[in-house]
Amino acid sequence: MNLTETEISVLQSLVKKGGMGNVQEFLQWPIEEFDKAFAFANNLQNKDLVKLLYSNFNKNLIVVELTLVGFKQGS
Repeated sequence: MNLTETEISVLQSLVKKGGMGNVQEFLQWPIEEFDKAFAFANNLQNKDLVKLLYSNFNKNLIVVELTLVGFKQGS
């Protein structure tokens, strides 16, 4: 599977955090880029790398959990 450097970096960060975390924390994009970050997380989900668990614009949260495939790609 071909992944971008950003995707690999986020997956590696999720592995270090125990498999679950806030994509916004790893991307460090401003809240104005929330829609772009959500699309990024949704793209990871479409690749079966993560499961999108929770999203909240007001709290700047896009919480995902690694799948087994995502864990292997991030290790």
